[in-house]
Amino acid sequence: MTHTRGTSITRLALPVVLLTVAATGWCAPMDGVATVCEARAERILMAESTLAPEFIYPEGKIDYEVIEEMLDQAMMSLTGETSVKDAWGVHFKPLDRVGIQLDVAPMPVHAAILEAVTLRLMRCGVPRENIIVYAGAESALFRAGFDLSGAPGRVRVMGADAEGYRKGLSRIVLDYCTAIINLSRLRIDPQLGMRGAVANCLATVPYPDQLRLQSEPEEMALAAASASLRQKTRLHIVDALRPGYAERADSRALETWLRRSILVSEDPVAIDAIGREILLEKLREAAPETTTLTPPVTWLLRAAEKYRLGVADLDAIKLTQIGP
Repeated sequence: MTHTRGTSITRLALPVVLLTVAATGWCAPMDGVATVCEARAERILMAESTLAPEFIYPEGKIDYEVIEEMLDQAMMSLTGETSVKDAWGVHFKPLDRVGIQLDVAPMPVHAAILEAVTLRLMRCGVPRENIIVYAGAESALFRAGFDLSGAPGRVRVMGADAEGYRKGLSRIVLDYCTAIINLSRLRIDPQLGMRGAVANCLATVPYPDQLRLQSEPEEMALAAASASLRQKTRLHIVDALRPGYAERADSRALETWLRRSILVSEDPVAIDAIGREILLEKLREAAPETTTLTPPVTWLLRAAEKYRLGVADLDAIKLTQIGP
C-alpha cells in the first residue's frame, strides 16, 4: 500500500494537498491497482456554546464547514481536478438521476456528510428532484427522521422494500437511478466482522436475502456484485468520523472514537480494505497482539477474486492521506 500525505493548511485547520490521480473507472480496475483518498481534520466538533450545548449534543456538534472541506479535498484528490464542481462533474452530469444508497442501520451516516453530498450534486447541475436518498427499509428511514412524503421540489426519500423488487434487486436501482453513490459508515459487525461499502449494498436486495447473505459472509458480496448496481455505482464514500470499534455491554450501541476522517474511492473492496486496517489500528491500541477482526473479514478476498468487485491486496492500493 503506497501512501501520499498532504502538508499545507487551510482556514479550517485542515491540511490539504491537491494531487493528480488517474481515475480508475467505476468497475474493478483493470490494472489491479486502486486509489483510496482519506481526508482528516484536526477537529470536526464545534466548541461548546449556546448554539452547541453539551446537554443537547453530548458527543459534540459536528462543524458542517469542516466536513464540507474534508469531502471537497478528498474528491479533488481522487479525480485530480482543482475545483469542487469539476471533481463531482467527473462522475455526475446534470441529466443524471442520482441515488444515494444510505447506511441508516444502528450508527447511521452523519447527517453532515449526506447534506454535503446532496449540495455538491446540485452544484454540478443535478436537480434536487433527481436525487433519491434510499435505504433497504422505509421504516428505518422514518426512524432516522427522514421526510417520506414525496413532496414536489424536494430530494426524494425511498425504502427499497416499499418500492419493490424485480429479479431480486431493488427497483430503485433498476428503474429509478442512472448513477449511484454508496454512502456508508465504518464500524465492526458481530456477523460480518465489519461494515462499510460492500456490506451497505445489502440494502438493494429483499430482506430474506439480506438475512441469508449475512449468515453466509463468504457470499455477502453477492449483493454488491449485481451487474446493474456495479454499472451505476460511481462513487463510494465511507464515514469514518466516529467509527464503531467495540461492543458495549449495556446497549446495542458501539464504542466509538474520533477518527475525524472521510474515505472516498471508486473501488468498494479497496475502501473496505483500508477501513479494516483503520479498525485494526484502533483495536491494537488495547490489545497489541490483535491481528484480525472478529469474525475475520475473509469475504473481502472473496469479493475481489470471485466477484471481481475491486482490489483487496493492500500492496495494490494507493492511499492518499490528506490531513494530520
